[in-house]
Amino acid sequence: MASDPHSVALALYTLQFYSFVRRAFMALNPGDTFSGEKYVRAMAYVLERVYAGECKRLVIMLPPRHLKSITTSVAFPAWVLGRDPTKRIVCASYSTSLSTSLSIQSRELMQSPFYRETFPKTRLSKLKNASEEFLTTRNGGRIATSVGGTLTGRGGDILIIDDPMKAEDAHSEVMRDNVHEWYKGTLSSRLDDPKNGAIVVVAQRLHSDDLIGRLLEADDWEVLRLPIVSEEEKIYPLNEGLNWKRANNHLLDESRIGLDELERIKRELGTSAFEAQYMLRPGLPGGNLIRKEWFGHYDWAPHPKHYEATLQSWDVAAVPGETNDWCVCTTWGVLGQHVDLLEVHRAQHIMPDLIRAAKSLIAKWQPSLVVVEKATSGIGLGQALRDAGIPGVKPLTPKRGKVERMSLQSPKLERGEVRLPTAAPWLKAFFDEVLAFPNGTHDDQVDTMSQILHALDCRPREISHVGRYKRGR
Repeated sequence: MASDPHSVALALYTLQFYSFVRRAFMALNPGDTFSGEKYVRAMAYVLERVYAGECKRLVIMLPPRHLKSITTSVAFPAWVLGRDPTKRIVCASYSTSLSTSLSIQSRELMQSPFYRETFPKTRLSKLKNASEEFLTTRNGGRIATSVGGTLTGRGGDILIIDDPMKAEDAHSEVMRDNVHEWYKGTLSSRLDDPKNGAIVVVAQRLHSDDLIGRLLEADDWEVLRLPIVSEEEKIYPLNEGLNWKRANNHLLDESRIGLDELERIKRELGTSAFEAQYMLRPGLPGGNLIRKEWFGHYDWAPHPKHYEATLQSWDVAAVPGETNDWCVCTTWGVLGQHVDLLEVHRAQHIMPDLIRAAKSLIAKWQPSLVVVEKATSGIGLGQALRDAGIPGVKPLTPKRGKVERMSLQSPKLERGEVRLPTAAPWLKAFFDEVLAFPNGTHDDQVDTMSQILHALDCRPREISHVGRYKRGR
């Protein structure tokens, strides 16, 4: 007698994690199409090995939006608890909101009719059934926490770290140190059974010195690395003794991201971020961030009437005139999608001369927005300009380090949106500084550039009328 297809399906969900992932995706995303590409099978296989105790330390590197969280943080804990409701699993992500969201999805999955039919012996306890932590009636369960959060008195058989850091924090050494210290000081000591327990880290790459970079330097981890485009022919083991032979230059999942989408993503992110997040090969720390060929050019004598708006950005030396630091003002013109550098004023000033120079530049270029870094002498300059009744003066308080700020803006440069004159007396000094950044002696001109590009992103009222920077776009 032929086997009942429904019973066969339930047996497959129980025995094969990949089959369970497919069915779980359908339960959580009714109407959506599950992409059954082999990379999901490869993930499922290594996670099965974690459950079986064959792999104690696992790193999965995968580009964004390729089901890594659904597979590792939502479906895998549910599948493990279905097979063994006494297991305890800790899942951490970079933020409380993300880790809680993934926990809620995992709990919803375990309460679905298909799950209850597949694993009839696993039931959630009424004593502890919260969004951030739920237990089974056999005292197993899933705990959600954030990277940096406390786990006092808590532990697990399997610890999962899913995206330990936001992309915009990756260039901060302080943030990278914080993540690593949390891993060493908190998470790594929370295995209930250090001999047999497992730790799984799943993430895109963000920096060569990110958590994955540090872990792979220090310890012996099994690694599943799946770049968006393969760099060589490689064989990946799958379950049931099968293998996936991935050809060179193979797109990971063309039904999700094809060549056109890939080019668009690369333009939006910039080469550095694309190489890290999608190709999983971050550059070495300390490398120069800006390339000369990224800048566009204009060949006319600039004048305010040529532009939709002119803008100025000031970076003021801490003690003008008494150190080797410079007071720098860059003047910019916005025309459509382009931001043209019109003039660089770079000098050492004491405060009265600084104020006179600023007023002269404002009279010359008639900027609708003057951004002044709110630090040291910049506070005094900004106040003096406002006291003089000059409109559009905006203080800006940097919230990130210099390298972070420029890294976030570098895709605009790479797309050719920032243009320079073909000739100007200040051009060589500008190139000398920006092309050496962050390893050069000075960074004042770079700071004014990242500052004005950030201000444009914020769409202040003074430039809300300007082309692509109109509010709401």
